[in-house]
Amino acid sequence: MKEIEKQEKEFYSKLQVAGSIKFVVGEESDEFIGLTKTKLTKNEKFSRDLATILARKKEAVAVNLTTYSDYCIIYISKNSNWLQIDFEYIKKIQECLIKISKYEPMKWEEAIKKSDTKTLSASVIAYCSEKFESRLDKLKRDIRDGKNDQYIKSFIEYASNSVDINHDKANKLIISRVCCCYYKKVSKDVTIPKKFLKHLKKVGSYMRSLIDITSCACNKKYKVLFSNMKLHILKPIVTYQPIFSWKNIIQRFIPDPMEYENFKNACLGNKIKASRLAKIYDDVKNLELESIKQGIYLHAEMNILNEIMNQKKKARVYIAVSKKCCYLCELYIKYAQKQGYNIVISGTHKKIYNLWKLPTDVAFKSNFLSYVLKELDKIIQEEIDNSSSLLVESGSDESSADKIKVDDEEHNANLDAELKGV
Repeated sequence: MKEIEKQEKEFYSKLQVAGSIKFVVGEESDEFIGLTKTKLTKNEKFSRDLATILARKKEAVAVNLTTYSDYCIIYISKNSNWLQIDFEYIKKIQECLIKISKYEPMKWEEAIKKSDTKTLSASVIAYCSEKFESRLDKLKRDIRDGKNDQYIKSFIEYASNSVDINHDKANKLIISRVCCCYYKKVSKDVTIPKKFLKHLKKVGSYMRSLIDITSCACNKKYKVLFSNMKLHILKPIVTYQPIFSWKNIIQRFIPDPMEYENFKNACLGNKIKASRLAKIYDDVKNLELESIKQGIYLHAEMNILNEIMNQKKKARVYIAVSKKCCYLCELYIKYAQKQGYNIVISGTHKKIYNLWKLPTDVAFKSNFLSYVLKELDKIIQEEIDNSSSLLVESGSDESSADKIKVDDEEHNANLDAELKGV
């Protein structure tokens, strides 16, 4: 086995272990990774809006747009397979934008009266309906739980002028428009809970994207770009990777057999960890199996980054993603930035996804593996140390008084009988 293959097997094996015992490694952040300016450019906002309208429920879509004097190149990727419905939808969006770009320069309010803009809007809300409903349900939950709070009352009063948010057949586009406008109005209000603002923003993101995309297509400055779009829909990359057993990796940190068993039992006694172990290794009975292969896939943003690195492009590149990036994507992007790549990406949720796949750049891969293995070692060791301290607390430090069976009446009656004779 080549040295790089050994490194990869160790990495993917430790990734499974780290993901099984420590799913989240920090607080999520909305901060841009690598952003030096305070605002995104027009092109970057367009990429962000495309990512919003191209993502369906439980999907992550990444978009990168590069403009030239008389054409633009758009890269699109997602975590799962592209279906026929996706290709038809993308084609419809492209056709609508080309037609809209041929309008006379006009504002959104005028453009929405045109048939092509209405077709675009209807197509977007239909394609994204399941994800829209999921986001709306979270907002409705906020409304229900906070019905007596002033910020909820103010929102309902504002929305009621246009739509009944809670009506099952309410127009989705109007709901999105109301949420978009209201978010702009109150987003800086520190008295309103961040969770409510987050849900409000997400429901309103569809109308915001439609307004921005249509306005861009109607802008005289960008018209020629829409007539000459070069679209690259990247295929998802999936492989099967051999991994060491969970026991093999854990025993590198806990060589003592009894201590290993104690740690394993502690993990299996934790419902969340036990559930993740069963999911990652198919069954908790498989923790000691060595002949395991794990299906792994290249995350959407990594697929686009792969293209950028293959082209050795060192100019500023913004990759818009419909979801915050995971912990390993964040590590990889930050490492790429240290190697001179000017990558910008929005937000991270700090979660470890065990099915994450390394990009293919061989020269870059070896150095990154050395770096990321140290990070995974830290995560695994810290979790083992935390577990060990809990085992000590619940075991050897327990006093005899703590062991008294306070609710065992028969046992205590016998004790009382003995105590009377003292």
